[in-house]
Amino acid sequence: MFFKVLFILLGIYLLGKLVIRSVVSWFLGDASQKMNDRFERQQAEIARLKKKKDGHVTVHYQPKKEKNFGKNDGDYIDFEEIK
Repeated sequence: MFFKVLFILLGIYLLGKLVIRSVVSWFLGDASQKMNDRFERQQAEIARLKKKKDGHVTVHYQPKKEKNFGKNDGDYIDFEEIK
């Protein structure tokens, strides 16, 4: 009776391990495929942007960041020039 219960528990353990391993590999494989597809799209976009024609100029603008200073953000120090 003891060996029968032990054998059943061992079988459940091995079967659970097999199922968990296959499910995890399936999820990781799916995630890996998605990351690979995203990487390939990014590389294609970079290659497309780098391809330039003669005489063609592309300018990418970055918006200027406004500096927002409040009244209490710092101290103003008045100075006198010493000669």
